[in-house]
Amino acid sequence: MQNSPLKIRILKSPRYIPLRFRFILLSSFLLILLLGTITAFLVAQQSRSIRSQVERKGLAIAQSLAATSKVALVTYNYISLEQSANEASKDPDIISVIIHDKEGRVAGYSGRVDLQGKFLDDEESRKAVSATEPLAQQEILENLKKPVLDTVVPVYVPGSDLRWGTVRVILSLEPMYHQLRLTQLIIFAIGTVALLFGILVSSLVARRITRPLGYLTQATLEAAQGNLDQKIDVRTGDEVEVLASNFSKMIKEILVQKQQLENQLEEIRHLQRYTEKLLTTMNDGLLSVNHGGAVATVNPAACRLLGIDPGIERGTSATEVLEHVPELLEYIQSKLESPVGATQQQIRLTKRAETRVILASCSPLLKRDGTLEELITNLHDITELKKLEARIRQTERLAALGTLAAGMAHEIRNPLSAIKTFVQLLPRKLEKPGFLEKFNRTVPRELERINRLVDDLLELSRDPRYRFDWVDIKSLLQQCAELFEMDFRAADIRFELQFSSDIPLVRADADQLVKAFQNLIRNAVQAMLGGGFLKVEASSVLDKQKEDEYQHHGGWVCIRFKDTGPGIHAEDFKHIFNPFFTTKDSGTGLGLAITHKVITEHGGHIDVTSSVGAGTCFSVYLPHEKLDRKAFS
Repeated sequence: MQNSPLKIRILKSPRYIPLRFRFILLSSFLLILLLGTITAFLVAQQSRSIRSQVERKGLAIAQSLAATSKVALVTYNYISLEQSANEASKDPDIISVIIHDKEGRVAGYSGRVDLQGKFLDDEESRKAVSATEPLAQQEILENLKKPVLDTVVPVYVPGSDLRWGTVRVILSLEPMYHQLRLTQLIIFAIGTVALLFGILVSSLVARRITRPLGYLTQATLEAAQGNLDQKIDVRTGDEVEVLASNFSKMIKEILVQKQQLENQLEEIRHLQRYTEKLLTTMNDGLLSVNHGGAVATVNPAACRLLGIDPGIERGTSATEVLEHVPELLEYIQSKLESPVGATQQQIRLTKRAETRVILASCSPLLKRDGTLEELITNLHDITELKKLEARIRQTERLAALGTLAAGMAHEIRNPLSAIKTFVQLLPRKLEKPGFLEKFNRTVPRELERINRLVDDLLELSRDPRYRFDWVDIKSLLQQCAELFEMDFRAADIRFELQFSSDIPLVRADADQLVKAFQNLIRNAVQAMLGGGFLKVEASSVLDKQKEDEYQHHGGWVCIRFKDTGPGIHAEDFKHIFNPFFTTKDSGTGLGLAITHKVITEHGGHIDVTSSVGAGTCFSVYLPHEKLDRKAFS
């Protein structure tokens, strides 16, 4: 077999990104995220710190002005208040200083004498003049378009809760924002340097990791293309080296598995050739049909037996192929509907005025889930076997007829001899005293003997005229036992009847069954003339094996007659039910033949087991419809 490497096509994803780039991008993203977080935290902290300093500065200036302006506010000295505001606004960080009197008018405004004595109606001014506690509020001056911090301190006269004015110091926040921008610039510069350094380090680390992985990737591509004979040497001292080692072991195992698969494939091909040769050369026909009713396999022998075209295509409907064999088609279709176990059926096939007998047996081939995959039908030509059986049966009938004739001759000759003797002596001894009395006693007895023989033969041969009714087996057996009580005592035989509690009624002719049971008991008594033990048991059984053998699908009533007599020799077993066969010195040998006929006419059968010196057991099986039918008590 030519080795063909297993080829697997490996396609890269359209969004394929090398692992090294992924690692660098991830590291860069994490550095950017870290630096951004640090920058935001530092800027926020610095902003709060600078704002707090500016706020404390503004409140300190406002509180100082408030302390020096109390007297001027109480006396409404606006000139002094204006001077104080102008003096305080000389600080470069202070944009303006505003002093309101207790009514909310401007008492002093640095650089804005025109607003003295007026009310300011902006929102911030209203909040400022209404504040009762020191206040700091951020706003944007419309004329400057710059952010400022408005610090407000209310002025109270000592010893009084009456507010006499408000001092406002407006500070510029531009220096604070300048300091924050400078800090951000420094952090950005440091972060950029750190990011570049991190990318460089990430590239080196990624190269250290991805180089052996790239080598492993190339090795997998070559392995997928069939190159399994390669050596992988990766020494990194980490998980990558373990991965490479495991991959190398896997390659070796795949090589071993590949060789095993190739060997198994060769075995399968050999088995396939062997099976094809076997199907071609076998004399039995083989026809397999799938679950859909299409022909899956048919061998030449089946084509010859059924007259099918050898060139039939696989998948042809079985209805079309077997339309000229309706009996086989019906059998296969029934098994497709109910594929339970292997069964057999004889099919007669007429071809060219010749009838052939085909034994068809179907066996289902099931899938793993238990559903039908194919129905395999074996066709065996048993025509010659049937002819041989017919010849054997004819021979057996002739032999039985000879035995019957010999038995009849023997049984009739004895009484005829006695009658002949008396008839010959009749002329000479007619006047002799006592002769006629002896004649009248012997001749009728011998004639009655011949008459009983003829009656038994007629009963054995004529068609049965039974009257079937529901019969209680217990009552029949007790009736038979009562008839033989004197015989049991005379032969010193112990007798026992044993019944199970679930014996149902059977449909039977009570008189005929009594006759059959009496014959069996009589045989047991005659076999134990020196004494013994006879036990009769009756029970209800459900024997699946006997159902299949005797085509009965209900239950059975089993009656066993067990004796302790001398038993039956093995060579006599096949003759015990033959007419005129007997091992006793007296008797016609018709009792068991009649018993067998009675039981079979009732749809039952008889099994016999015996051991020489250990006794004999006759088991009578009678069918009944249901096991739960109540028996008479």
